[in-house]
Amino acid sequence: MNKKIVFSAGGTGGHIFPTINLMKFFHNNNYEVLLITDSRGKSLINKYLKFNSYTINSGTFSNKNIFLKFLSFFLILFSIIKSIFILVKEKPNLVFGLGGYVSFPISFASKFLNIPLVIYENNLILGRTNKYLLPFSKKILLGTAKPINFPKKYENKISLVGNILKEEIMNYKLLKKKQEKENFTILVLGGSQGAKIFGDIIPLVIKKLKDKGHKIEILQQSIEFQKNSIIEFYNKNNIKNNVFSFTNNILDLISLSDLAISRSGASTIAELTQTCTPFIAVPYPFSVDNHQYLNAKHYESKGCCWLINQNNLDAINLFNLIIKIIENRNILENARENMKKNGSKDVYNKIKKEIEEII
Repeated sequence: MNKKIVFSAGGTGGHIFPTINLMKFFHNNNYEVLLITDSRGKSLINKYLKFNSYTINSGTFSNKNIFLKFLSFFLILFSIIKSIFILVKEKPNLVFGLGGYVSFPISFASKFLNIPLVIYENNLILGRTNKYLLPFSKKILLGTAKPINFPKKYENKISLVGNILKEEIMNYKLLKKKQEKENFTILVLGGSQGAKIFGDIIPLVIKKLKDKGHKIEILQQSIEFQKNSIIEFYNKNNIKNNVFSFTNNILDLISLSDLAISRSGASTIAELTQTCTPFIAVPYPFSVDNHQYLNAKHYESKGCCWLINQNNLDAINLFNLIIKIIENRNILENARENMKKNGSKDVYNKIKKEIEEII
């Protein structure tokens, strides 16, 4: 009988997409796989694969309102009870938690049934759910480096495996950008929800670059309500563009790009690093525990990117930075060389090896 792993992750892209990638890998290696997620994750997974799944809606640990905190407590308690019933029915050999509040109930419930728990963290600050689960886990797998708030007493559980990315991105072979390429191509990524500020500022910067005599092609993720106006602006100014709200073919866009401007979710900037695409990081200023800033700061310290805080993001600052990069291509080449040293290697097999030591 094949061994079974229950995966659990919250419904944001940063949690659910690595989970999908990992489930595909283990399914292809003759494991039974099952997903526990919330309603957002359920809608995402239905677009990509047909593995069995359960939906749990858990409360958060961070509500400051007394009534909401009280309500969250009962919602979490109910979710734990529901999780116990799921685990009794499914009889998995392992529970694998990839973060998000919904991963807490099923991961915590595994303790009552003596089912081994492994958790994964890809940010530079330990997520709140994973922080609560540290005492119950057999192992903590890390994507980038030890989080700055990681308790010393659990360091013996750590294993650095790398970032969980699509296998085609993991296997991406870097082709040297042709210096004679007519257009300098900029990719803009605003995270799973897009970024309104990018839609407000970046088109103005691209026009200034064109007016300066540079041939620019722009590939820009946009919030849906901004999309048509951004396209109209680029077309009016004869700027080659591809404006999109969502894409399944991110690797195709990355492979065309000389430079990216991006939020700093762990998975997104890991993809850019893995494909040696230098980027300007603009962390989302309201990310939980400021984890996007810490992610960006880590890669900036490795010479892989440039960091602009959102409160300093304006058309002048961004234009000055991009023009500096365009007019000195050695800057890009140096960043690519640094990225080669900081990519992830053989991640899936490392995770498989860690799991096989437990079950």
